[in-house]
Amino acid sequence: MYQIAILDVMGDKGAVLRSTLESRVKDLNLDPNLDFEFLTADDLNRLRADSAKVGVLFSDSSEGQRLAPQVERLLDSSAVVIPVVASLEDFPSKVPAVLTASNGLKLDPGDPGLGNVAGLVLELLGLLRKRRRLFISYKRSESSAVAQQLYHALDERSFDVFLDTLSVRAADLFQEQLWHRMADSDVVVLLYTASIHSSGWVEREIERASGMKITVLQVIWPGVRRDPRTRLFEPLYLDDNDFDTNSSGQLSPAKSVEICALVESLRARSLANRQAELIGSLRDRAADHKLETTIQPNRCIDVRCNDEERTFTRVFPTVGIPDSEAFHADALAPFQGATPKQIVLLYDALNVAPHWKTHLDWLHQYLPVKTVKVFEVDRWLSGLC
Repeated sequence: MYQIAILDVMGDKGAVLRSTLESRVKDLNLDPNLDFEFLTADDLNRLRADSAKVGVLFSDSSEGQRLAPQVERLLDSSAVVIPVVASLEDFPSKVPAVLTASNGLKLDPGDPGLGNVAGLVLELLGLLRKRRRLFISYKRSESSAVAQQLYHALDERSFDVFLDTLSVRAADLFQEQLWHRMADSDVVVLLYTASIHSSGWVEREIERASGMKITVLQVIWPGVRRDPRTRLFEPLYLDDNDFDTNSSGQLSPAKSVEICALVESLRARSLANRQAELIGSLRDRAADHKLETTIQPNRCIDVRCNDEERTFTRVFPTVGIPDSEAFHADALAPFQGATPKQIVLLYDALNVAPHWKTHLDWLHQYLPVKTVKVFEVDRWLSGLC
């Protein structure tokens, strides 16, 4: 179903990227051996018209230009090709002319597993959201310096990071914006300092993140014991050597980069967990209504009525907060076999800001793709057939 072509002039990056991708797609409950085909420069005769495709070119010299025919073949097959270089300096000399207008991706020395490249590949295949949103939860009096350090480090890696002191405009409703942005985050980074649980805000943030099944990266300060309530979070223990002696209160640059790489690696698992929650809830409710459901390879669900025509509705479980781009993408989703009578986005509206709910209701009224809120599923199913 998915083809990934890796053109590796550097010689040592292709195997690393493949290994990381195989691990990430398992987090998405996909089988790398059944659902994916990895191609080299010599395998492009196997490109298929009916597969989602991405190409990656690793190049650190003019050797990359000799792969121009292979890059052009990938582009002709409607694949996006990501040019990955050791340095952006003199970029046009390292890639075929057809890629010189593309934005090159510089290798991150602190990311030996190429997690950033793998994340971009999965985004281009439609398996991860293109919106890369994070939420930093912390106690201002204890970890403001680290929170701001991570904010800037993650922002440099194309993440849209929510930090309360920088991300809420004056006159906005603070708590409403807080929950809205958390609901649309891939991962929550919790800076777990000595008296973190004395902050009422952080306590509520921890409860909300757990309730929304968002993966939480718990960055634990030296000597701090974990609360049993956080046992399902992903722990990262710090020691005294992880702090920068030349910059008061901040982490060392190496530890900051490590946290950025770890956040990237957790995105797929977090997406899969939240998607599974939506899928499971829908299938349980459909079973109560005696309706048949089938999960498609791209994780959408077909809900079938018990009629002779075997009509069905295709439901896309939407993690986070839908926008018009999500409506557009699902409206254009390719169909295999019969065409559904209706396409629906299923989302959890619990923490969505009121103004955005109004916007989604307006889109529901005027676009062919419809929406169903999780709490409305029973009523929607009862009138489906």
